[in-house]
Amino acid sequence: LIPRAVLRGNIRALSRRSFNVTPRVLQASSAQQAKLAASGMPFVAPMERMKASKMFCAQCQQHNSDCGTAMGNCHKTPDVAKKQDQIMQCMKELGYYANAILSQGKEVPNEVNRFCLLATFSTLTNVNNDPKRFDEMLAKARAMIDGLKAQAGDVAAPTLPPVSVIEQRQQAPDANAASLCEMLIYGVKGVAAYADHAAMLNKEDPKIYAFLYEAYAFLVSEERHDLGKALDMCLRCGEANLWTMDLLYQGNTQYGKQEPTEVKVAPRQGKCVLVSGHDLAVMEALLEACEAAGVDVYTHGEMLPAHAYPGLKKYKCLAGHFGGAWNRQQQEFKHFPGSIVLTSNCLIEPNKAYKDQVYTFGSVGWPGVKHLGEDLKAVDWAPVVEAAQKANGFGSETTFGYDAESGLGQPSPKKNLMVGFGHDTVLGVADTVLGGVSAGAISRFYLIGGCDGDAGMRNYYTELAEKVPETSVILTLGCGKFRISDHARERLGAVGDTGIPRVLDVGQCNDSYSAVRIAMGLADALKCNINDLPLSIVLSWYEQKAIAVLLTCLHLGIRPIRVGPTLPAFVTEDVLNVLVKDFGVLPTGDVEGDIKQMHV
Repeated sequence: LIPRAVLRGNIRALSRRSFNVTPRVLQASSAQQAKLAASGMPFVAPMERMKASKMFCAQCQQHNSDCGTAMGNCHKTPDVAKKQDQIMQCMKELGYYANAILSQGKEVPNEVNRFCLLATFSTLTNVNNDPKRFDEMLAKARAMIDGLKAQAGDVAAPTLPPVSVIEQRQQAPDANAASLCEMLIYGVKGVAAYADHAAMLNKEDPKIYAFLYEAYAFLVSEERHDLGKALDMCLRCGEANLWTMDLLYQGNTQYGKQEPTEVKVAPRQGKCVLVSGHDLAVMEALLEACEAAGVDVYTHGEMLPAHAYPGLKKYKCLAGHFGGAWNRQQQEFKHFPGSIVLTSNCLIEPNKAYKDQVYTFGSVGWPGVKHLGEDLKAVDWAPVVEAAQKANGFGSETTFGYDAESGLGQPSPKKNLMVGFGHDTVLGVADTVLGGVSAGAISRFYLIGGCDGDAGMRNYYTELAEKVPETSVILTLGCGKFRISDHARERLGAVGDTGIPRVLDVGQCNDSYSAVRIAMGLADALKCNINDLPLSIVLSWYEQKAIAVLLTCLHLGIRPIRVGPTLPAFVTEDVLNVLVKDFGVLPTGDVEGDIKQMHV
C-alpha cells in the first residue's frame, strides 16, 4: 500500500533542488484579492504589513488580509491567536521531552497523552476561541513540561523557534522547508483531532502518541531546516493519520457497522436538543439522557452519519437532521427551539438570538457560552435537558423555520437524506457495483468530499455534481456533502434497477478511511492499481483535518488529487510545484474542463 521507494525518490529529488527564494508576496488591494479568489490562488498578506500586524494566522482556507493584520476571518481575536501560538509552542517543548522519555524506554503518563490531544485540537479553526480556557491550558501545559523535564533526567533543553509564525518564516534559512514545517504542524493538528475523537471511544494507540511527540521534537530540532527531512515527516504524518482514522473506525463501529438509512429532514412535535460535531460517544450519552426525559434529538452538520449506526439509531428520541453545513449556523440555529450542543468543531460565533441555548463540550469553547467539561463521564446533562424542556420545542409545523436558501453556501437540504455507505456496505455489494462497471452503467466514480465553507468558489463542487455524466457514481464525505444539491441526487438517481443510489455518503471527514478502503477493494477486485481505477478525487479543504487527509493520500501515492477551492496560503510556489509535478496534486479549475481531463 505504501510506495516508499517512490516517495524516497521524490524526497531525494526535492532535496537536490536549490531553494533560495522567499514565499510569494502579493501586494493585493481589495479588488486584486477578489481577482485572486476568482483565479483560485490564495491571498498572502504582504510581509511588511504582517510585521506590524496585531496577529497572523494562515492555517485555514478562508485566510484573508485581516487574518494577517487584525482579526481572523473566523472572528478569532489577536489575543486568542497569540495564546493558540503559545499553546503550540508548549506542545513542541512537551513533545520534545516526551519523545526523549520514550527513547529511554520509559512511559509518558497517559494524562499527558490525553492533554496533548485536547490542547492541540483546541487550536484548530472554529474549535475554541475562549481566552480563559487557553490560560488554564497554558498553566497546565507548563506544569506538565516541568514534570516531563524531571522524568527525562539529564536531557539538554531544546532550542525553541520563535512563537510567532511570522518570525518563524522570517528567521527560516530555507523558506520551502519552513513551508513544509507549517504543513506538518497543521497535519499534526488534524491527527490530534482524530485521535481525540478515538480516545472519546476508549480507543488509543501508543504509536500515535509516539509519532505526535516525534513530530513536535522534529519541529524544535535543526533537522526542520532540511527540506528532504521536512517532506519525509509530512509523509509520515499522513501515515500516522491513516493509523488514526483506522483506530477511529474501530471506535465508531462499536455502535455497529454503518447501514443504509433514510434520515428525515423535518420536525416532529415535541421538545428537542440539537447536537453537532463528530463525537459519537458524546452523542450516545446525550441520547440516553434525552430518551429518559422524552426529549427528541436532532443531528446537525457532520453528526448526520450517526443515523446509520445501529447502536445509535435504536434510540426512539433520534428524530432527524436539522440544517446544512457548519457555516450556516447563524442563519439556522436561531430557528431551533431547544438546546444546542457542540461536541467538536465547527463552532462559529453564536449571535444573541441563540447564544444562551448553546453548550460546548471537550475542546470546544466560546467566551460566554456554557461549557460541559472535558470528561464525558463527569458531564451533567440535566441543564441541557431542562433547558430543552423549558423551550418552545416543535409544534405542528411540517418544515423547519429557517430559510434554506438564505446565507452563504449551498442551500440546506429540504428532502430526506440517505446515509450509511461506508466501505463495509459498499464492498458488501462489490459484485453488483463491478457488474455496473462492466455493463457500462457506471462510467466513473467521483469522490467529492472534505470541508464546506463560505467561499463562493465552493459552488464548484455543487456544479461538478450537477454536470458529471449520468453514468457516474459520487461518493461524498465530510460536511462537503451538503454541497451536493437535492437536484443532483434526483438527476443521478440509482444504478439501473439495483436500487443502489448514484450518490453514496461514506460518512464524516474521518471516514476518508472508508473511501480509501473502497478504492483498495475495487482495485483488488479489478486486479489493478488504485490509480488505474475509473476514480477521480476532488477534495474540498477548509481546516487542518483536511490537511491530514491530504497527507494520507500523498503517503499512499494516490494521484491525481484535485484540491480547492483555493490553494493553501502557507505553501510556497516551489513546494506547490513539487506537489503538482511529483505527487499529482492539482488545483480545481473550470468544472467542464476538469470533467474532460478526468475522463481522459
